[in-house]
Amino acid sequence: MLTAILNRLFGEPEQINGHERCETYLWRWTVAKWRGRGIYLHHFVGDDWSRDLHDHPKRFISIGLWGWYIEETRFGQDNDIQCWTKYSAPWLRTFPATHIHRLIVPSKNCWTLVIVLKPVREWGFWHERKFIPWKRYVEGEDGIADKMKACD
Repeated sequence: MLTAILNRLFGEPEQINGHERCETYLWRWTVAKWRGRGIYLHHFVGDDWSRDLHDHPKRFISIGLWGWYIEETRFGQDNDIQCWTKYSAPWLRTFPATHIHRLIVPSKNCWTLVIVLKPVREWGFWHERKFIPWKRYVEGEDGIADKMKACD
């Protein structure tokens, strides 16, 4: 019922699934877009498809509406220290495009409203401490994406 209402208001959602390597783990409705900025409604129904962490091209403002997730991050001089933090709705978070993370959604049901600002960089994945642009990673040019998918 809710999905039908959202589809009527905002159109069919985008399915995020790692270039069809995994089942859909995120449904994304575009609420508004202007000049490289946007507002999106996210429904997470699973973990990020890749075990590698990723960053984004834009600053994010995330508003937790329902549910919870665990965010895996890395820090330290060589990004060699792992950290897991649980976020339960409601929350208000903001992080820069360079924030490296991965989401784990044990509940398979988490809703967020995301506001993204203008693009400031290329985004991608981090494999063995090396940055790989998203398109090269997702299209599997190096075979890494298939090895690192979380949906085995």
